[in-house]
Amino acid sequence: MYRGLSPARGFTLIELLVVIAIIAILIGLLLPAVQKVREAASRMTCNNNLKQLGLACHNYQSSHGSLPPGRTSLGNTQGNSIATYKSDPIVLNHHGILNLLPYIEQSALYSKFNLKAASGTFMGSQVFGYPISPGTVMSTPNAIASGNAALAANQIKLLLCPSDWGVKTIATGAANTSPDGAAGQVTAYKTSYDFIAQCNGINRYNWWANTTIGSRYIFGENSDTKINHITDGTSNTLLMGEQTLENVNGITSGWSYAGWCSVGIDPVGAWNVTFPAQGLNVWNYNNNTNALNKTPGRRATWYNAASTHTGGVNFVFADGSVRFVAESIDIPNLTRLSRMADDEVITNLP
Repeated sequence: MYRGLSPARGFTLIELLVVIAIIAILIGLLLPAVQKVREAASRMTCNNNLKQLGLACHNYQSSHGSLPPGRTSLGNTQGNSIATYKSDPIVLNHHGILNLLPYIEQSALYSKFNLKAASGTFMGSQVFGYPISPGTVMSTPNAIASGNAALAANQIKLLLCPSDWGVKTIATGAANTSPDGAAGQVTAYKTSYDFIAQCNGINRYNWWANTTIGSRYIFGENSDTKINHITDGTSNTLLMGEQTLENVNGITSGWSYAGWCSVGIDPVGAWNVTFPAQGLNVWNYNNNTNALNKTPGRRATWYNAASTHTGGVNFVFADGSVRFVAESIDIPNLTRLSRMADDEVITNLP
């Protein structure tokens, strides 16, 4: 006798829980793999960004006969020993990346800048009372009147590491870090990459020109390094490197202008109290009790070379090659990589 179709049997509660548990296990197994693939892609993009910046530096060298200055005519230092380290007559506060714009497919943006006017209006003498050479003045027009300050609000994708989770902009409200030198007018974009320059430049105007050849890095204020000046070899000397968008002490630099504490990246700098005192990926500023301190991805202070890539930092060398330098590298070898003509060469990176 025909009794019709049997009713469909549903999942029991136990079976449903087992299925959910299996799915959870699969997700747990797949998620780290997905994250690794994503980080590998981001790191590759970061490498390419630095590669393009290295190529831009070489193209600038071909056009101008020297590499671009790391910074131009600063007004942002502490200005000690003015008699020896004189400031330029006109303050421009140009970031060196500004010079690279035509070589990274940003010619249209570059054409909007008035290079005879400042790109940032900060002067340490006005805000903190630091000394500056007699007769030194801000450019006329200044960064605001020229329109240069407003251009800092342009985001350039090439200048941002996709792995970095930090805030990409410099918030308004701080006169010493804003391109207009006044609170509340321009929200500027940061850069994940900067030139290798000695942090001591924060204490002296034109530090680069007054240092000895043996201790000199490729970049600094008004630097004009030529390739043949890099006597340690272009494959042995750092050109540019990574800096995290967030830090505990200071503000990561905007890409177009130099505000307070904007002189470049110093891989072996020891200006502030950090733990360790020198090196890559340093996260501890002065054992600060702030909850933000000691957070990987938030570098300790303004001059540190650091990245969100596990275990080290990407650098582009003076020959245009991009290499990952492990954070375990010792300070003597890191110093050799930073200096361009100290006659000491590192042959094997860790």
